[in-house]
Amino acid sequence: MSIKNFQILHEKNILEIRWSDDHISRFHAKWIRFHCKCVRCKPTVTFDYKIDIPSFSPDLAYDEVKITDEGRKLHVIFEKELFQNHVTEHDADWLRQKCYCDACLECKVNERDVISKHLRSGREKVPPEVDFEEILEDSDRGTFKWLKHVIEEGMCLLKNVPREEKSIKEVASKIATLEETSFGSVWNVMDTGVDNGSYFPIALPLHQDQPTYETAPGLLLLHAFRFDSVVTGGDSTMVDMFEAVEIMRKESLEDFQTFVEVPATWCQVEYNPTSIEPVYLEHQKPHITLDYFGKVVGCVWQPGTHSTLQVRERDVERYYKAHNKMMEIIRRKELQYKFKLSAGDMIIFNNRRMVHARDAYKSNGGVRHLRGTYLRLDHVKSKYLVLGRKLGYDVIPPKVGNNSSM
Repeated sequence: MSIKNFQILHEKNILEIRWSDDHISRFHAKWIRFHCKCVRCKPTVTFDYKIDIPSFSPDLAYDEVKITDEGRKLHVIFEKELFQNHVTEHDADWLRQKCYCDACLECKVNERDVISKHLRSGREKVPPEVDFEEILEDSDRGTFKWLKHVIEEGMCLLKNVPREEKSIKEVASKIATLEETSFGSVWNVMDTGVDNGSYFPIALPLHQDQPTYETAPGLLLLHAFRFDSVVTGGDSTMVDMFEAVEIMRKESLEDFQTFVEVPATWCQVEYNPTSIEPVYLEHQKPHITLDYFGKVVGCVWQPGTHSTLQVRERDVERYYKAHNKMMEIIRRKELQYKFKLSAGDMIIFNNRRMVHARDAYKSNGGVRHLRGTYLRLDHVKSKYLVLGRKLGYDVIPPKVGNNSSM
């Protein structure tokens, strides 16, 4: 892309560029200056802070602008420049890529929103599958394949994982270091009778794990270490919360806005537990988080750890109305993935996006034993991008549900 022509506007504060395709970009003087790529300004190592913004004049303005290399280079000299004899330089391709007009920003946000592109509304709800053998044959490509399903569709069912205690660590460590929580780095889900609903053979409602933390765990891996054939029940259900909240926005904007504005409180207080370390975890936050562009970037849902609602009197009734609406939506059969794990299956999903549930079960003399662990969502996203580029795939930073669209 090349620069066709330009003009300086608004008391020499705005540089308007017309590109070779006639697209128009407008760049503020401070934006152009503070993103200079010359050797005096561009950091050479991470955390190298070469441009101290407060040191510059608040009245920084364009003085002289030149276009060279047949429109592919921009050179700028500023009035009230801090550095002596300094010329700011930018490649045209980079400038066009970073254009922040409304149309370009909307395009970037939509391009990264792989969640919306892969919602399964109206389609059969079947978890995508990858056989563990693919990872053994080609570790990078096999790992990227299941990771791509998790990034785009929120989950992946890894089949035929060896039923060994080390398996879950081996799979998880291909992505990142295991995340430590109050349950440890690896934990067992089975009928032990200890004081946590997960360890009883009861039904569990649709939920995300541990919203009691400031940042809830990102990726959740559950390995069916044993699931004996005599065990009845224990089927799994999952719902994409990003699909559910968009349905709420469409059907009841009032309830949607309530979930954006009115926070719930989640709490885990266990001073004398028999299965985990004593903890006091409490966090208040809204069910839905919007970004600067009005896009949904975060969802929280965990009825099992709701604490006392602590909001202003005027918001109590509207909160429960919105809560009932969301519960009605996620209980719709057409939104639910229903499946039964078999011994050797490992379900891997985005805990910040997918809610999961379990039917009650009866052991009938057998054993239902899952082993689980968490990974940070930031590390998962990083591994996806690094591994994808290593393999030569055209990957872009995706929205993953960690409260950010960019």
